[in-house]
Amino acid sequence: MSCKVEKIGENKAKFTIEVGKEEFLKAEDKVYNKEKGKLSAPGFRKGKVTKEMAHKVYGRGVFLEDAVNQCINDTYYNEIKESGERILSQPKINVVQVDFEKPFIYEAEVAIAPPIKLGKYKGLKLEKTNIVVSDEDVMHKIDEEREKNARLVSVDRKSKMGDTINIAFDGYVDGKEFEGGKAESYDLVLGSHSFIDNFEDQLVDKGRDDEVDVNVTFPENYHEKNLAGKPALFKVKVHEVKEKQLPELDDEFVSEVSEFETLDEYKNDIKKKLTELRERQIKEDDKGKLLDMVVKETPISLADEAIDAQVDEMMQTYDNRLRYQGIDLKRYLEMLHKTEEDYRKEIRPRAEMSVKNSLVMDEIAKVENIVASDEMVDEELTAMAKSYGMDVEKFKESYANEEDKKRLKDDLLYPAVLNFLYDNAEKK
Repeated sequence: MSCKVEKIGENKAKFTIEVGKEEFLKAEDKVYNKEKGKLSAPGFRKGKVTKEMAHKVYGRGVFLEDAVNQCINDTYYNEIKESGERILSQPKINVVQVDFEKPFIYEAEVAIAPPIKLGKYKGLKLEKTNIVVSDEDVMHKIDEEREKNARLVSVDRKSKMGDTINIAFDGYVDGKEFEGGKAESYDLVLGSHSFIDNFEDQLVDKGRDDEVDVNVTFPENYHEKNLAGKPALFKVKVHEVKEKQLPELDDEFVSEVSEFETLDEYKNDIKKKLTELRERQIKEDDKGKLLDMVVKETPISLADEAIDAQVDEMMQTYDNRLRYQGIDLKRYLEMLHKTEEDYRKEIRPRAEMSVKNSLVMDEIAKVENIVASDEMVDEELTAMAKSYGMDVEKFKESYANEEDKKRLKDDLLYPAVLNFLYDNAEKK
């Protein structure tokens, strides 16, 4: 087997890979073994047809196309890995020669990482950000905790925004009840926008036992196609009006929600934690700014294919996230009245910057011999264990395998580079 590399400009390459005849025949054998269960021939039980008989019955090239694909899959990645080039796109394959009696030859054209001549990356200047945590910030955090501990209390008055009302309702479209449009006892928070159109607005200033005709229109992109865009009538009866009551802000409340005994101690602790959080956020923002500075001063010529590949990856990642929420990217874009092409254009600048960021960080790591430290690995494992709610030491034991640790170190390479940039910056 042999592989020749031809550079096409500074950001593309063409690999010409020659596979020996015997290796190609092995690929054909793999295909035959996968497909033989489907083959039939006179004198043979299904699944027992020999390869030679399959050639006679179906032709010598019966497995040719699949053998070509199998051979490329078996050889491509190992060959390009040996070249040392960083590949930034999927290959465009061109079969040059395919003959069972000769070597198999194919070409693979790909985008590659161009030469990187780093701009200045040490001694970059950072403006110091003053961290101010106000009394209002502290009270906002305390109010969030009070909201978590609030209780709903039934009140004998008319409803207003923010109240929770318990209702029964029947929904009608074209004068007929529709599936899913009925409930006997439903708690609705007015102002939550959990119902369509202006449904909630029509239930403001209503009291216990009030009966209301609520008229709304389903959105054009409503998930139930038979209801989309149609006007609907909901006959609603109000059972109860409830308001949210927050706990008193005093020492008793503090002792229930924290390890502190007094309100002043609680406030001081919140202020300290908010300050630390903002320090971490500013530090991470500063790291991003430093990387932007380096990338801006580092000329990088990317092939369009490299950016396209990153766009594909970003779209796939987002599609996977959406699927966890019960929707896919295609449906999501339809709801936004966007085409896939619109979305690709929208995220393309971010995709280009993402590739450039990676190339710059890889080059800095190479020049400075940067690797993730054992301390970083330990901190990451601790954080992961806490996020999963697992015992830290037991979780670390599950990462005792050296291969797992190496993979984690690889994942932490870019954070290590950003730490290097930050540690070597000038903070004014």
